[in-house]
Amino acid sequence: MFSIIVCSIRPAEAEALRLNIKNTIGSDIPFEVIAYDNRDTGKGICQVYNECAAKAAYDILCFMHEDVEFKTIGWGKAVADKLSEPDCGVIGFAGNVMKSSAPTGWSSTRGKGDRYTYIQRDGGKEILSIRNPYKDDFSQVITLDGMCLFMNRKVWENVRFDEDTLKGFHCYDIDVTVGAAAAGYRNWVCHTVLVEHFSMGSYGKDWAEDTLDIHRKWQELLPMSVSPMSDRQKKKLEDRASQAWLNVFRELDVYDVMTLGMVLKYVLKHPLNGRSYKLLKGYLGR
Repeated sequence: MFSIIVCSIRPAEAEALRLNIKNTIGSDIPFEVIAYDNRDTGKGICQVYNECAAKAAYDILCFMHEDVEFKTIGWGKAVADKLSEPDCGVIGFAGNVMKSSAPTGWSSTRGKGDRYTYIQRDGGKEILSIRNPYKDDFSQVITLDGMCLFMNRKVWENVRFDEDTLKGFHCYDIDVTVGAAAAGYRNWVCHTVLVEHFSMGSYGKDWAEDTLDIHRKWQELLPMSVSPMSDRQKKKLEDRASQAWLNVFRELDVYDVMTLGMVLKYVLKHPLNGRSYKLLKGYLGR
């Protein structure tokens, strides 16, 4: 039933994940783990995911990081039941009900519209993160975080991971979930299954460049939302997102991926904001 696909660089973690799945998925549910050893291949994660999905034995595909652990016993049935809905797209554990046209990660509005249920490991500390305002079993979203993504084979065949645009290890999750939503599927955050994620992720120039690339790809369809937005709501969303992503780019010191137009647009919109001064100074001094 489930083909679990992992782009692995730490075989011991991949084996621990296989044992964890065996002990938690449910006793009557068949599965396989395809742990692709990507330590010395030079392949990006999109290429690995597509190659492994093409040879997977089962029609429920799960693309996940090797540093994730399932905490809920019998999670396979809950996920499979949801995926059986004809319009179900991608299921994950953290996402957002909107996606701005401004370049951002899966959480595009500084927390507004986020939906998630998972444990985040931060150093030696475990943080239970829950944002489920309507107490749903599943919350409909546009974007999902890539720590764990379930989809049926037919969905993957329709959207695939864009290995032509994304050569590295970033933004594949935003791209594939926006693609699924654009194709008419509904994406979901699962709140009935608990997972733990053992790392915080990494961000830098590669992430910033890939982020800009996928937003150029989808610019004609963004912003997107699970429910209709008024022009006022769209403007508020874009203002929030624009401020958020420029602040992130500034903090990462990746001014060379920005354009002067991006910087000036922000400065003119927020002329009295101290961040505008720091942004302009950093851009001009790069």
